[in-house]
Amino acid sequence: MWNNPIFGDSYPLEIKADQMLAQVDRIYSGFQESFRAALKEGLPDASPNDLDEIVNQVGPKSVAFCASISAGELKDTERLQNAAVAIAVLYWADQSMDRGDDAMVAAVQRVAAETRGMAAASDHIPGAAAFRQAGLRHIERMVRKLNEHPEDTPHILRAIYLDILDNEARVRNLSREYFIAGLSPSFWDEHADEVARKTIVDSGLMSALTLIYSIYRNHDKSLPSLQEVYQDDILMKLVRERFNSAIRVFDDWGDRHIDNAQYPQWGVFNINVFNQPDRRFLERFTFYSGITDTALQGSLMSAFSHATEEDWLYIARTYAFLLRDSLASLPQPVKVKYEVFLTLCKRTLEAGFVNAVGDIFLTEGQEDKNVTPDSLNAMLDALQDTSSGYLEAARSNP
Repeated sequence: MWNNPIFGDSYPLEIKADQMLAQVDRIYSGFQESFRAALKEGLPDASPNDLDEIVNQVGPKSVAFCASISAGELKDTERLQNAAVAIAVLYWADQSMDRGDDAMVAAVQRVAAETRGMAAASDHIPGAAAFRQAGLRHIERMVRKLNEHPEDTPHILRAIYLDILDNEARVRNLSREYFIAGLSPSFWDEHADEVARKTIVDSGLMSALTLIYSIYRNHDKSLPSLQEVYQDDILMKLVRERFNSAIRVFDDWGDRHIDNAQYPQWGVFNINVFNQPDRRFLERFTFYSGITDTALQGSLMSAFSHATEEDWLYIARTYAFLLRDSLASLPQPVKVKYEVFLTLCKRTLEAGFVNAVGDIFLTEGQEDKNVTPDSLNAMLDALQDTSSGYLEAARSNP
């Protein structure tokens, strides 16, 4: 990740690994108690061992994300702990829905309705969903602790509750509907556009990013507010199309076997761009990725539908090329005004790709001896093709 496989300049040339690891330890030391408190409210019947398992699954990833994205530039351990707890609760909710927890789906939908102003916080929801909702409320508590700018808070909460969790709950329900229907192709007649759009929106980029960016704003009052970020149409087009779709592509490749229910202990069937070769869905997915070149779109759709390792490398290289090209094409005033925000975006994308590579090693490395650290490093190196002729070749040669 710190080698900047996608952009080349997301991180400083020299990262002091010992200082980064020390910060991870400091964040984690205060993180565990707060995250466990959220889990206890959300899962009151869970055993201590069950809670330990969730903390061990979700905690290190959440803490490492906060430390790595800030790259040692923030010394504010307490607020980074708060951000890590909020992200961990988000990961827990997402993981629970992926594993078929209907109570979590109901809790997410209620919190989303409250965020939209369509339900009152005092409205009662029954059973286990009420406990899950209590756990989810720790996100808002953490946001209010870490953020000194009240005007930013609604944007952070909407990114987490609406863009990510509510859309994820909807895709979870659609995945179940599709599975119950026997994976009938007719499902895509009605749902191709919605599923493609929501799977890109719920990639998770802005949920984590807004948390970390708000801490940067605490220390530099001159940085643009999140209101300004969201109102800049040029910037948000880049985020919503290129950035979000790349995160989804990286994440789905790492999770494709889990989402195909090949590891029942980790998840039930979920729609994944690499396990659904229907052209209607893939056409909308590439469209919402901001890809309008018909030759490139067709080539990518073919690669998605076959989903071999060679196809994945082609897709990853193409999305990485498009990321670099789109970022370079931003007007200079936008680059200057949102330099810190864009740097954090780039680091999040670097982390997303490296996380996908790690998922490949954890799942496939157990069964395929060809999946080795060296082979994965070669994959990282291949991502850095910046030749001007790459895109022309990509249009016709997956």
